[in-house]
Order: sequence, then C-alpha cells, then structure tokens
Amino acid sequence: MKNNIFAKNASGYRLIFGYLGIFIIVTGIILLIPLLVLFAYPSEVGSIFSFLIPGLSSIAVGVALSFLIRKREKAQLGKFQDSILLILIWIVAILIGAIPFTLRGFVVDFSTGQASFDSVKSMGVNEAIFESTSGFSATGLTLFNFDPSLPGYHLYTFYRSILLLFGGVGLVLIVASAVSDRYGLKLYTAEGHNDKLMPNLAKSARMILAIYLGYIALGTLSYWLLGGLTLFDSICHSIAAVATGGFSTVDGGLPAIIQNPTYVNGLGQHPNEIVINITSVVLMILGATNFVLHLSLFRGKIKSVIKDCEVKFFAGLCLVMVPLFFIAIWSHPEFNSNPAYAFGEGTFLFFSAVTTTGFATIKPMLLLGQGAVFLTIAMMCLGGGMGSTAGAIKQYRIIIASKAFFWSIRERLSSSRKIYPHSIYRLGQNREVNKEETYEAYGYIVLYIAVLLLGSLLITIFGSVDGLGFGNSLFEFASALSGTGLSVGVTSLAYQNSQAINWVLVCGMFAGRLEIVIIHFAFFRIVRDILRKETV
Repeated sequence: MKNNIFAKNASGYRLIFGYLGIFIIVTGIILLIPLLVLFAYPSEVGSIFSFLIPGLSSIAVGVALSFLIRKREKAQLGKFQDSILLILIWIVAILIGAIPFTLRGFVVDFSTGQASFDSVKSMGVNEAIFESTSGFSATGLTLFNFDPSLPGYHLYTFYRSILLLFGGVGLVLIVASAVSDRYGLKLYTAEGHNDKLMPNLAKSARMILAIYLGYIALGTLSYWLLGGLTLFDSICHSIAAVATGGFSTVDGGLPAIIQNPTYVNGLGQHPNEIVINITSVVLMILGATNFVLHLSLFRGKIKSVIKDCEVKFFAGLCLVMVPLFFIAIWSHPEFNSNPAYAFGEGTFLFFSAVTTTGFATIKPMLLLGQGAVFLTIAMMCLGGGMGSTAGAIKQYRIIIASKAFFWSIRERLSSSRKIYPHSIYRLGQNREVNKEETYEAYGYIVLYIAVLLLGSLLITIFGSVDGLGFGNSLFEFASALSGTGLSVGVTSLAYQNSQAINWVLVCGMFAGRLEIVIIHFAFFRIVRDILRKETV
C-alpha cells in the first residue's frame, strides 16, 4: 500500500516519519546548544542534565526514525503530505522544547554526587508548552520566572533565546541548509517561505543563516560596546530583535534594564537608552524585511530595493503611523505635557508592533491610552514582510489586496476597450499579479480575521469570571496570532486563574506561525487517509 509505513520503498508515511526523524535530531541538538553558556557560568553546571538527557534522547529517537528512509529510494511527498510533516515537525519540536522547562528544579550537586528535584522551581507541563510554543513561534509571550536565584538562570534564559533563533528563521530552513532541494523545497514553501535567494535551496538556506547570524553579531556589538548592556544581555536581545521574538533576560524587558540605576556592564558602562532603542529598531526592521532584499542590498542593487513594493509600502506606513502613534499617546492626559516622550514611546511601540517583535515599552500598554492600544492591534495584525522572521498577515498580502481593489475600481470607471496591466515591482522585477494570487491574498486576510475574532471571543468567554473584556482579549490574541508578544496582562492573569485561556493563546501562536491554512491541509489529508480515499 502506498502509505504503509512498513513498505520497502520510502514513500507515504514511511517518508514522513523518516524525515521527522531528521528534524528530531536537529531539535535534540538545539537543546544541547545552551550548554555552551556553562563556559561563562560554570556554577550552573548542576542543571546540565535538564538539557543533556532530553537532548541526547531526542537525537537517539531521531536517528532510529531516520532509518525508515536510509538506503531506500525516496519518492516525493504526496499532495498535502508536506503539510502533515510540517505540523508534526512543529508539534514534536514544541513538546521536546518544553521538557527542559519542566526540569528546571532538577539539580545535581557534583561535589556530593546527589541529585534533587524541586517541582516548585520547575514549570508545569502546561506552562512549559506555552513557553516552548512562544519561543519556537518567535512570539515572546512568557510565563518564565526570571528570579536569578533559581537553578540555571543563564542556561534557561539563553535557551529561550535559542528557541527564538531557530523558530524565527524556520525549523525547515535549518535542515534545508544541510539537505537537497528534493527533500526540503515543498516543506520550505509550506512553512510560508515563497522566495529563494539562490537557485539551490540548500545554498539559499545557508545564505539566509549567514545574513541572520551576521545581523545578530553586529547587534550584539552595538548593544554591548555602545548601549551599555552586558555581553550576555546583548546576545540575547540581539537574537530576540532579529528573530522578531521579543524575549528578554529580565522581567519588564529592556525598559527594566534601562531604568535600573545599579545596572553596569562588564566595561563599566551604564545603559544608554537612545543607543539601545535605535539598535533595537534597526534590528527589528532588518528581521521583518524579506531576506531576498538583504541579498540585493549586499550586491549593490539599491535601486531595486528602493523600488520594491514592500519597501515603498513600509516607508509610507512609517510616514502615516508614526505621527498617529505620537498623537494617540500625546493626547493622553498623562503625556500631553511631554511631547518628546510621547514621540519616542510611540515610535518605538510602532516598530515593535509592526515588526511583530513585541519588545516592551516603558509604560504598560493600557497606560498609553486606548488610541495607542487600537493602533497597536492594527499594526500587529498587519505584520512585516513576506520571507522575513515577522508574523501576522504580512504586508505583501495587504499590498496585493489593495492593488486588486484599485485595479477593479479603475477598470469599472474606464472604457471597456482599455486594458490595464496588473503588475507589481517585487524582488527586483516587474511581475504580473494573477487572479489566483489575488484570491489567495483576500482569502487569507478573511481567514486571519475570522480566526482572530474566534480566539478573542473564546478568551472573553473563559475570562468572563475575572471580568475580562473583549478589547483586552482581542489585543492578547492578536499578539499571539501575529507572533508579537506584547501583552495587556491577560497571559499572566490566565496563568493564575484560567489554563483554558493559555491554551487558546498556544493555539493562536501555533496557527499564526504556520499561517493557518497549512493546518487545514494537513487535517484534510489525514482524514482522507483514514477513510482510505485517494487525494489527487
């Protein structure tokens, strides 16, 4: 049978689970990377087994599964089987990624050889899955306890950044850097990437990773040498900014560091707020920009970058939205006497929201006024560029939908004898926009809004006992679905009172990272396979 896992050829579900094994190996390696921190913080070696045991176990399981496709003729994945594999990859990665959080209270005293486990210091399973999902989806909503006295503080803080690093660039892309086009292309496109930097996918993946890591290195130097952050905090925040993830190293984020009068980095510097904010904004914009445009910029094709439809759209968006954010915050009674503060806060909030990074602002969201909250929701739903680390609807879909609407009006007002081109300048060339692409853009926008409203309604229902209104529910779910991570306090409230709300947020982060439609395709294929119906 075609989909029989025990068949001699590597096809169907044998192929799916064989490929899944490769990704499980990668996930196991991801769990081992934080152990590098022990060179700088050897006192935290007692937490080593919280990463070592699940990491090595994952590698062993992955190797065993990969034998399903070893030395066998590999067929192409069937229709929507790439979606099934992609869903399995992310579910397994999230579950494995949650294990270290549940083991935070497990400590080995190497001086005595004794091991102990304090469940109070560990995350529960629900909270661990929430944190892992938030990390891999590059969202940034968190339930993490930042108490430095807890075991493995730097290990776990760095581990959260590692989740952002690999989740932001895409799990598939990481593996695609080491495998051929034949194994990775369908997954690459299914994960939401539709642009390749180079003709060969593996080379494209390596190029993207090189660009990605280069920006992180430059951001780290800026934060550390100019911004006054410690080297550890600089690395973590640089990763969070480029990955558009938003995780911080302290409770309260960068504002808490900036406002801490006792904070001094290893060079004797205090935090420089202006440098930190500028560095953050630059890194967020870079992370939310299509990686093909980065390569064009490095090749000196500046004109093609400037003419790109997403670049022009984003520039126009900045010109309109930065003043609106300023007005919204300045008009609030608490800030109308300080326009400079309102402008700075509004500008940073705009970039934090539209890039779906979610870096915290100095004031809690609700204290900035309802106008700022509404604008933030709109920007979180809009999101960054296609082929970037940003989430949400994505600017390119908005551009296509807007252009299609304009073209429709223009053709209705013009003579039927006139034929207008439906072209758009994207990634260095003028290209014709066909009806299928237009329908896809409209369809995704409608689907996104429908899921947004449904999730917000569920949170409102589950939080009705605590008096949670629809407005706050809408903000929090919009943040989860878009992968932003800004919060009005619903996440922490749900952690204390309603696990159901946290699971709604988990589903939102998961669905948003996989761009919703993939889940439908996978479910459709699985149901047809169970019913033994052919999928053509």
